[in-house]
Amino acid sequence: MIARLLFLAVVASGCLPGEDLPKGRVVERVVCTGNPKQSYALYLPPAYSPEHAWPILYCLDPLARGRVPVERFRDAAAKAGFMVAGSNNSRNGPNDLAREAIQWLLSDTHERFTIDDSRVYVAGFSGGARLALAWAGSAHVAGVIACGAGFGGSQIPKQVPVRIYAAAGVDDFNYDEVYAMSRELSRRDVPQRFAQFAGGHDWLPETLTGEALDFLSGRLAGEPPPPESSAQKKAASLYSRLTEEVEHGDERDRHSTIGRLRRDSERSEDGPERRAARRVLTGVFIGAIEQGRALLSANRYPEAGQALELAVLARPENAEAWYALAESRAGSHEKRRALDALERAIAEGFSDRDRIVRDPLFEGLRKEPRYAAAISALHR
Repeated sequence: MIARLLFLAVVASGCLPGEDLPKGRVVERVVCTGNPKQSYALYLPPAYSPEHAWPILYCLDPLARGRVPVERFRDAAAKAGFMVAGSNNSRNGPNDLAREAIQWLLSDTHERFTIDDSRVYVAGFSGGARLALAWAGSAHVAGVIACGAGFGGSQIPKQVPVRIYAAAGVDDFNYDEVYAMSRELSRRDVPQRFAQFAGGHDWLPETLTGEALDFLSGRLAGEPPPPESSAQKKAASLYSRLTEEVEHGDERDRHSTIGRLRRDSERSEDGPERRAARRVLTGVFIGAIEQGRALLSANRYPEAGQALELAVLARPENAEAWYALAESRAGSHEKRRALDALERAIAEGFSDRDRIVRDPLFEGLRKEPRYAAAISALHR
């Protein structure tokens, strides 16, 4: 038992050479040699050996959740004979931080493992997809899996020298962007495939990962995306109109529109109205929560509160959004409203007591009876 615990501790520290890391299971954190602040999740196929070179799939998640995509691709990678590495540092935000994470990911994996540089692939989701596509345009990458986002901006580069597997959920607010990218790539005869799945803004499901790796490896041919259906056109039109209503309406109209969208999003049957509603709500939420957090980091608390109020309006069940709203209100010295939001965060499932206790923005709330009651309801 002690030997096993010591082995697991060494794996967690990332100091094992490549051939000694466990095969056939996901290692959540391999620390980069030379920089203990950089790490990645890793999957080595059961047959991995340093005696010959292996293909590798690097994964970029917008929230630095390296384990999420690595676990998603695990079974397909075992079958296809791929290594998979997901950065625990690359995330949406400053490009310099993402580039640093990618550099450490590349250098450490090449130091530890025998990699076939002609079979280096990148997968990304959302902002990670944009980063993956940019990476492929500036370095030798054989193919990209782009989930929930395309190149960004108004134009696809003139030269696209890689195979691209594009995937989007039917409820994803970026669905039309990803679909349009695939149509344009197909028109240019760039090897590509488009896959849609039941769901929203997320990584592609496990059921598509085998197809994606087969396409990148050349075992599966490219094909044009299906023609745009009338229902697809209607959903896209509704999405544009409803987004405009939310972004430019006054507060009363915005509340009314979002209330209607929430009802449409809960329809039992799929259709353009439900898809458009889900796309708008998710897009509004993600935009508002990212803006709110950026404003919090800049100590612009009243403006952060405005953004975060929109976030909880779109996703009232989201505990993290309520917590961030509580922080913004506490920073604006609105004690009662801060406590309202904190209590709602806890009611929606926020359970990190230590985070609340350590949060400097809540210093002015510590003596309030409601604060003490809220804290006491959480487990230590």
